Amino acid sequence: MGLPIDATLGERIRFYRQQAGLTQKELAGLCEVSESAIRNYELGNRVPDFLTLHKIAEKLRVNYAAIAGEKVTDLEGALQALYKLEEIYGLYPTEVDGQIHFMFRGSVAVDKFKPDLDTVMGSPGALLQYRVLGFMKACAMHDAGELTDEEYALWKSKFPAFLSDFYDFRKQAGRPDSETFDGDAPVPSEKPQSPERSRERKINSGW
Repeated sequence: MGLPIDATLGERIRFYRQQAGLTQKELAGLCEVSESAIRNYELGNRVPDFLTLHKIAEKLRVNYAAIAGEKVTDLEGALQALYKLEEIYGLYPTEVDGQIHFMFRGSVAVDKFKPDLDTVMGSPGALLQYRVLGFMKACAMHDAGELTDEEYALWKSKFPAFLSDFYDFRKQAGRPDSETFDGDAPVPSEKPQSPERSRERKINSGW
């Protein structure tokens, strides 16, 4: 069963831990906390501090935002998230042919967008545009049936920092390994492994 869109923090930690094939004890060892701490995080009895949650996300090889979650399941929370996107990244609503669209201030035509590192890293809005290119391609592939629901959910939890895991899964599943995502930038890092053994990754449906 997949991860519900309204999953609690504890449920997200458990879901991604199980995807990584780690026990609570093994994750605790990797994060240098007690096994009971991980158990209580997953049960919702305790909440990890900011640095601990970052370490959990790193060891599970998922993006921090994917595991921390945004409170956008209610209207007010969704609106506040949109306001922050406008303030930080210049993403604003506009009307196009009678429909609401979101655009970037200072946006660049997709066919002319070149990943100049200095420009991209120097502007939050440009960096988000660069990342959205990868999102657009993954979304289109999912809509076309070229990515399964499971693969799409996995891609979203890995992009961009741990995208090499996604490519590895695609290869293991016999998928084309020539596909790349515009706007991706996988950062190599060690995969979580049990101190005594490695496990086959469990891929679950998204939601």
